Order: sequence, then C-alpha cells, then structure tokens
Amino acid sequence: MPNRPSICIVGAGLTGLVCARKLAQRGFRVQVVEQHSTPGGMLSSVRIGHEYIELLPHHIRKNDRNVLALLKELGLHEDISWHDSYWYGRAGRKKLGYPEKGFHSLISALSQEITDQGGIIYYGYTVMDIDVSEDEKRQYRVSCVLSDCTTIVLDSDVVLFTGSCRNLAHITHNLDLPTDFRDPLMDITYKANMSLLLVMKSPFTGCFSRPFGDDYPFQRIIQHTNLVGERRYGGHILYLSGSFHTSHPMWTQSDADVFKAFFKSLQKLSPSLVRSDIKTWRLTRTRYALPTSVPELPLTSPLPGLFLSSLAMVGDNVVSSEYRMDPTIALAGETVKMIEESISGRSLPGTGTVIERIY
Repeated sequence: MPNRPSICIVGAGLTGLVCARKLAQRGFRVQVVEQHSTPGGMLSSVRIGHEYIELLPHHIRKNDRNVLALLKELGLHEDISWHDSYWYGRAGRKKLGYPEKGFHSLISALSQEITDQGGIIYYGYTVMDIDVSEDEKRQYRVSCVLSDCTTIVLDSDVVLFTGSCRNLAHITHNLDLPTDFRDPLMDITYKANMSLLLVMKSPFTGCFSRPFGDDYPFQRIIQHTNLVGERRYGGHILYLSGSFHTSHPMWTQSDADVFKAFFKSLQKLSPSLVRSDIKTWRLTRTRYALPTSVPELPLTSPLPGLFLSSLAMVGDNVVSSEYRMDPTIALAGETVKMIEESISGRSLPGTGTVIERIY
C-alpha cells in the first residue's frame, strides 16, 4: 500500500508490544527495537524446570479489564486459572488469576502477531540517539548500537518511546524539544527494584504475600506456588522484592552479595533455614521500576511524529503500578489512538508530504 506510515517503537516491553500489535493491524510498517535479547520488559520470563515463570511476580485481578480483554483477543482467556490468595494464612476476599503457561504465553502471542502482520522486532538494539534526517524525506533516524559496537540506523515517519522518561531526555539532545517538555522529563524520579527469585525444596510459609518494614532489604515476599500450585517448576517459588534509590549501597553490590543479604534476612524469619534448602536463585535488577513522581503536564507528543508512553504517565495510580499490567495496557491503547489521530493528514517531520489515512 503506498504511503504506508512507518513507525519505530523503542522497547519491547508490554507497552511497546501492545502498541506494535495494534499499529501493525492498522497498516503501519512497524519496527520494534529492544536492548535485551528477549521481549517482555518487566514481564520477561525464564524457564525454571519445565515451566516459564516471570522474573518479577505478576498476577491478574478480576477488575483488570484491559488485561482480560487483551488475553481474550489473543485467544488466551480460557487459559487463566483463578486461585484463593492467602494473606497471613487466611484467604483473601478476591481471587487472583494466573495463565496456565504463565505470562510468557501473552508475550509470545503478542510477538507472533506483530511478525505475522509484517512487523519486525530487533533484539540487542540499544538506542543511543533519535534525530531527524537532513535528506529530502526528513524522517526520524533512530541510531542503535549492537553488542559488537556496530551502529545501525533505522528511518521511520513516527517514533514511539516506551522506556523511562529520563532515558528519552538523554537520547534526544539533537532534537529541538521544547524546554517545558525536556525539563519535566528529567524531574520525574524513580526507584530501582531488585527481585530475588528462589526455587526452594519446600514451602517457606503458608501465605501468598507478606510486606516487610525498613529493617529488611526487601519489602515483600511473594510465594508464587502457594497461589498457583507446584506445577513443574521443580520446587517452590519464592520472590523477595526490594525497591531502592540507586544511592543505596546495595544497588551496586554484586548479585552474590545481594543474595547473601536477602538470605540472611530470610533466616531471621525462619532460623532453621539453611542454604541447601534453596535449589537455585536468580536476581533481577530494574533501574526504572517504580516512578515516585508524575509529570504535571501532558508529555505524550512533544514534536510531530514523536510519542512517549511510559509508566510514569499512568496518573495518580503510579505508586501502585509496580508489576501492574492493567494501567500499562490502558495507556498503550490511548497512545495508539493519539498516533492514529495525528497521522491522518499530518505532514512528515519537516516536510509537506501528507500521509493518507489507512484504517
């Protein structure tokens, strides 16, 4: 189809994949760039035993309408099992859902639909700069560096950035962004997260989730298999999740030292616990995990054809949005609508070439 607009989506997390799928369905030529080797972002999974499981704990609530609608669109709705969640040994008032094959099935289905619609997902592409070309097309140019230090430049009519607000400010120095857009990007603050996934020989306690105070290096334990059952993980899954400012000394410690600190605190809760009770473990660090402030002004589109969709933009619910998929999917849907509305009859960056409506 002539004059099909092209879009480069930075980030293959849940936001980027949901946007890429919708835009590919609407006729956009979609390219997704992801710095990691796998998709999913904070919903990434790892294989434990004979199952995939998320590196960070996730589940579904009955009122997560956007998640449930997306799973239904992808044919995964019937795969959800609903479980009683035990808090301090008593069942919670609301059941929690979890897909039979984990959220790996959601990320795989999104990725597959994107490629089926002609979209491309590039892994191991770290975006270093977003600029506008000087040729007659005047398209956006997204410069990426690969693991071997090779630089790849992708041209597109539209760019959607789905990472942290601060990172967007760092990679757009060559763009003439308004001051009242760039400064608020840098004003948004975040906490980092470290989540320790433990595969244990036996259940730690009988509850599903329990919060902890400042005396512990982690703020919550989540016993995944107390919710969904043992399955085929080869053990009982326990998450220890801690949020920090990056000035905290623990943030720069090695994985082994963080494990030792978390394990020592875990022994305070269960003095009989020994190292051999843990079959294996995996530590995941997320630099921009939890926004601690929200922008005062709309930051969706600072320039024609440049869009931002980030967790810090979900509004008043931002503090409770760590590991929550529903506001992320809702924001992705709103962003797609804005891109569609702006692209109809809009000029390409710096030109008078009009893009035709294609949907």
